[in-house]
Amino acid sequence: MKYLIKSAVAALSLLAFAATPASAGGLNDETIFAIFDQANMADIATGRLGWKKGQSDEVRKLAKMVVTDHSAVQQMGREVAKEMGILGTPPDGDQSWAGQAEALKNLSALSGKAFDEAYLRYEIGYHTAVIAAINSTLLPSIKNEKFKALVVKVLPGFEHHLAMTKAAADRMGVSY
Repeated sequence: MKYLIKSAVAALSLLAFAATPASAGGLNDETIFAIFDQANMADIATGRLGWKKGQSDEVRKLAKMVVTDHSAVQQMGREVAKEMGILGTPPDGDQSWAGQAEALKNLSALSGKAFDEAYLRYEIGYHTAVIAAINSTLLPSIKNEKFKALVVKVLPGFEHHLAMTKAAADRMGVSY
């Protein structure tokens, strides 16, 4: 479990960058879009793994919901970014995909109940960090009103995923 928590932290490095007060002044809509897009990509990848490897129907159902919802949100975000004429360039020094790859590797090494528990803990940590970064730094820094409206619109979905994951963990007796 200890290495999985480290992996979750590593995978959240981009969000951690976004959440630091020093970086907030340097965030522009293009960078924020990159953060938003990568957060969705990361959870789609993790969700696909959960959908494939989950032992319990509950974990597989939750993972399918995450993949479906984040894919839709990612598409909406990319449509807004296209209208804005931005590419979404990650900040300098971005190591988020290295961390995500490590998290996926660590989760992939597990199976059965151990996988389900680790997946739920990872998703709880991930959604908690995403919601915190959106509320504290990303949302207040977005300048484009259409982009801001999209993030406001989808934030309850991130919160719903967190609540559903915590509920699943509680039902399965998984501490987090």
